[in-house]
Amino acid sequence: LALVFGAGASTAVGAAVVFFPALVKMTSRRVLASSLGFSAGVMSYVSFVEIFTKSTASFEDAGFSESDAYLYSTLCFFGGVISMIVSSFI
Repeated sequence: LALVFGAGASTAVGAAVVFFPALVKMTSRRVLASSLGFSAGVMSYVSFVEIFTKSTASFEDAGFSESDAYLYSTLCFFGGVISMIVSSFI
């Protein structure tokens, strides 16, 4: 409960900063860029974990063992990464 409250309060404080021009002028571009990169990484990680868990559960529902489902989910993930890398060169 405290974690949820802390996340909500952080979001509200971060959003409220834009309403005070003096605070916006005090920020450095390096801090803003680092914060944006960090938050993008956290969101990507959370999305990956959620999708990976659903993928593993789907393989298990299809009749694979837990270890095989984990292996196939991992292979599918890295197969997708490799295909995205290859498609960026086309």
